[in-house]
Amino acid sequence: MSTIRKSTATHPPLTRDDVLDGRDVAELLHLPISTVLEYARRGLLPGRKLGRRWIFLRDEVEAAVRGRSVDRSRA
Repeated sequence: MSTIRKSTATHPPLTRDDVLDGRDVAELLHLPISTVLEYARRGLLPGRKLGRRWIFLRDEVEAAVRGRSVDRSRA
């Protein structure tokens, strides 16, 4: 039987306000949604593709716009 290891890094729990979709990011940045999705595909905006949807973490998007990276393991 295999053992599942727990991650040693603890992340703060995410809320609905922390997880954004493409439309939310477009509103936040005052950009068309097509631009947001293109930036995510090119790696200019940090996002993750889940199936056919893109999701974004608010603090990562805000940090990317400010020009710095976010270390989510610290909290």
